[in-house]
Amino acid sequence: MHIQANYPITHLNTFNIATKTRYYVEVSKQSDIPVLRSDLKLASMPWTIMGDGSNILFTHDIEGVIVRCSFNKIKVVKEDHEGIWLSVGAGMNWHQLVEYTVKQNWWGLENLAYIPGTVGAAPVQNIGAYGTEARDTITRIQALNLYDGHRIEFRNADCEFGYRTSIFKRQFTNRLLVHRVTFRLRKLHAGQANLVYEPLKNYLQAQNLSSITPLDVFNAVVTLRQERLPDPKLFGNAGSFFENPIVSAEYFEQIQQEHGEIPNHKMLDGQYKIPAAWLIEQSGAHKLNHGRAAVSDKHALVLVNLGGATGKELVELSQMVQDEVMHKFGIHLEPEVNIL
Repeated sequence: MHIQANYPITHLNTFNIATKTRYYVEVSKQSDIPVLRSDLKLASMPWTIMGDGSNILFTHDIEGVIVRCSFNKIKVVKEDHEGIWLSVGAGMNWHQLVEYTVKQNWWGLENLAYIPGTVGAAPVQNIGAYGTEARDTITRIQALNLYDGHRIEFRNADCEFGYRTSIFKRQFTNRLLVHRVTFRLRKLHAGQANLVYEPLKNYLQAQNLSSITPLDVFNAVVTLRQERLPDPKLFGNAGSFFENPIVSAEYFEQIQQEHGEIPNHKMLDGQYKIPAAWLIEQSGAHKLNHGRAAVSDKHALVLVNLGGATGKELVELSQMVQDEVMHKFGIHLEPEVNIL
C-alpha cells in the first residue's frame, strides 16, 4: 500500500493534462481499505477510482483521494478440454493481458488488443472493438467496497453490461473498486476468429494465411489501430471521445431521407447505431481546433492534446463538436470519456 500527498498525475492520464491530486493511494489487497479509512483525513475526503487514466479528462486538480488497484496477478482457476478460466488482477495492463493470452493460443480477447487501460477498467466501461466486447468473456468480477473493504462478487448477469457501460459505471461509481476479473477463454481447437468487422476480415484475408490463430488476429488489430489512432505519447488522447449514438428506426429513416445513405448498424431491438466519426466528418467538425486542442486528423472520433492543452480547452472543443453534429443531424453525441 502506497500513500502520496500532492501527487502529480500528469503521467497517469493519457491526455497528458498537467494536474495533481491531494492524495494518491494504491491498493493491492482487501485489508488495505480499512487501514486507509482509519485515517480521519483520508476518510473525510471524496475518493475517486482510477486505472491508467486512459478514459479520463481532468479539468482541475483533484481535492481528494485517487485510488488505484495495483494487484496484477494472473491465475488459472479452472480448465477443461475446451476452455480456460483465468483470474486476473485489476491492476494489470489490459494490452499486456491480451498479448499473454494470444501467446498461449487462447481465443477471446484478441480483438481487444491495443486498447489502453487496466484490466479493472475493462468491465466498468465494457470496452469493445472489432465486433467484441469485454462482457463476451467475463464470467465473474470481485470488487471491494471502498467504505469498508468488504468483498463483493458479481456474475456476468449481475453486471448489467450495456454499450460502453455497466453497473460499476452507473450505480457503483467510485464506490466499488474492481479487484479481480475472471475470463473464460477458448483453447485453439475449440474456438475461431471473430471477423464480423469487415476491415479486420479483409486485412487477414489479404495475408493468405492457411489458418488463423489468436496471435494473427492480435497482430492485425494492433496494425489497424496504430494506422487509425494517434499515439498518445505524441499527442495526448483517450481514444474514442464520443459514443456511437443510437437512434430510433423512425428517426433514422427521417435523417436518411434528408441526408442520403448513412452508415449504420441495426440493433436487435430495431434501433440504429450510427458511427459518431461519420457524423463528425459530415458536419465538418473534424476540422475543428481550440487553443492547443484539436480533432485528430487520423480519426474524427479522437480529440488530441497538441501539447500544453488544458482540460478546459478539450471540454470546450468537445462541446463545439457536439454543437456542429446537433445542428446538422439533430443528434447529441454523448462523451465516452469521463470528465472530472
